[in-house]
Amino acid sequence: MSILFPKLNKPREWDYRPIYYDPEKERRKERLRELQEERRERELVSGERKSEADGEYHHTLERGSFRRAATHRESQRVNENRKTNIRFLIILLALLLMAFFFWL
Repeated sequence: MSILFPKLNKPREWDYRPIYYDPEKERRKERLRELQEERRERELVSGERKSEADGEYHHTLERGSFRRAATHRESQRVNENRKTNIRFLIILLALLLMAFFFWL
């Protein structure tokens, strides 16, 4: 029976939730940024500057930060590969020279 009617696999579902632009959220962020700048200015004037460790939590994720980090890691990987290849060639050349002089 399975020869005439083979099992058909169901397509995989794609769970995509779009990111929408929220102007109210942008206004709140901008207002918060302004208030924090005013607070920093007041602290600088009064001389009561706290260290960053004592301050509030600030997230470091920004739009495009994953892509920037990935390209940075990629460039580091390329540089490390280049260094490894140069080191390998130097060692190979040294071994060939030693073999040549040993053979003479």
